[in-house]
Amino acid sequence: MKVPKNMNKNFKDYNIVSNKYLEHHDSKVAADEQILRAEAAQKFWKTHEMDIVNCKYYDDDKEKTYHDDREAEMKIHGKDQVKKLPITVQNEGLMYNPVSMKIEDEKRLYEKDLREKNKKARYEVRYDVEALARKEGLAE
Repeated sequence: MKVPKNMNKNFKDYNIVSNKYLEHHDSKVAADEQILRAEAAQKFWKTHEMDIVNCKYYDDDKEKTYHDDREAEMKIHGKDQVKKLPITVQNEGLMYNPVSMKIEDEKRLYEKDLREKNKKARYEVRYDVEALARKEGLAE
């Protein structure tokens, strides 16, 4: 097929009337379909990463990372709930059950008892120092 001189720049090997390529129609149509499929797949994967029917990620690595993160969150979930309670409940309310006399939080109860013991020890030292000073004053 001879190309007219004025159409050299914009010549296409596709006939829009017959909807066919002028040469090697089947191979060019297959190549076009591959290109269109690749572009459609690229657009799809840009916005879709989750299979909503099966409720999982398409990518197995993302799915594994998600499950690992969930396991880590489950281990610490609820640990800081005590800090949201009122101070009086935090300090004494959840350490033991006075009805059943069962210790609920042994670690916090031990820490509270230790603070009370140290407070008493501080006053005992003060009393001992005052008694010693009194004895020395009487001895003089």
